[in-house]
Amino acid sequence: MYKWISFGALTLLAACDVPQAPVVTGPDGQARIQINTSGLTCYNNRCLDINPAARSVRQVGNRTTGIPRDIVVSSGSVTPAEFEQMGIAASLAGGVGSGSR
Repeated sequence: MYKWISFGALTLLAACDVPQAPVVTGPDGQARIQINTSGLTCYNNRCLDINPAARSVRQVGNRTTGIPRDIVVSSGSVTPAEFEQMGIAASLAGGVGSGSR
């Protein structure tokens, strides 16, 4: 029992140390999250593997899925609301790994 409590506490602490993606102000004055193309993009304690070239997104432990059509990632940044939409899409992909069987 103690092992599971310790594991849960350690997981919670590890989640708090996630480096957050830089937030910049876009040309429209809206906050935008810069996409990290060489690893995970983390914002608000959620991390996504975003590939703008392939228009795909993946949450760790889930399959890769497409970025919703109405989200433009070619600028290298997204709004917090768009990041949340991509997170929902990545969560719904389910499964384990990339799904390339």
